[in-house]
Amino acid sequence: MTYIKILGCFSASMTTNKFQSSQVLFHNNKSYLIDSGEGVQMLLSKYDIKLSSIDYIFISHLHGDHFFGLAGLLTTMNRRGRTKNLTIFCPNGLKEIITVTLKKGKSWTKFDLIFHEYSKSSETLLSNEELSVISFPINHRIPCKGFRFNIKSSSNHISYAYCSDTMYDEKILKFINEVDLLYHETTFLEKHKDLALKTKHSTSKDAAKIAAKANVKKLMIGHFSTRYKDLNQFLLESCSIFDNTVLAEQGKKYIL
Repeated sequence: MTYIKILGCFSASMTTNKFQSSQVLFHNNKSYLIDSGEGVQMLLSKYDIKLSSIDYIFISHLHGDHFFGLAGLLTTMNRRGRTKNLTIFCPNGLKEIITVTLKKGKSWTKFDLIFHEYSKSSETLLSNEELSVISFPINHRIPCKGFRFNIKSSSNHISYAYCSDTMYDEKILKFINEVDLLYHETTFLEKHKDLALKTKHSTSKDAAKIAAKANVKKLMIGHFSTRYKDLNQFLLESCSIFDNTVLAEQGKKYIL
């Protein structure tokens, strides 16, 4: 079974029950961690996800709500005796951040950390008999990447695209075209469109328009601002344009 498990789906202002961006793609008993906000190692433990199953981590950009949990996760992996290599696909600068953090704390890992820093354009990050992963630029305040996972199986091929922090931008359409499931951030409702434009984020209607234009099968929205108490408002706005929309929910499994 291939599925997405949502660990955290809220934006920067974390609370005791609303966690920052992180999710796991499961395929063939392997786990691919996508973003690593604060609390990620606690959430992996809460949902019984074995750290040893993670060989690849994908970090979209260097805003803290997408990577501040990484150093703690690596330290815990090390304490638990990990020996196999770990590959981290990341923006330029993360290798330096993690290296300084671990070395200053005299907690460098006994396993090898292999950092692959993104180019400015789209590129194939990973390709093997199980899946391929392509990164592509998305439009945020700092360099940011989206990911398309093309997953191979004996019966059929399935696809998943992850669009982290980004404003509405049709340049991504060719990378996410006709995916089975698209995750697209929706930090704001349409009534706060001015904030979305100012911070280079999306509204629920922005995400729905992209999903419709890309002819995706299903849209999952997340990265909600904690200012909103009723997330169903996001769903209603998105469904008014793209009917097959679901909310990202912490702890929930979405089968591909």
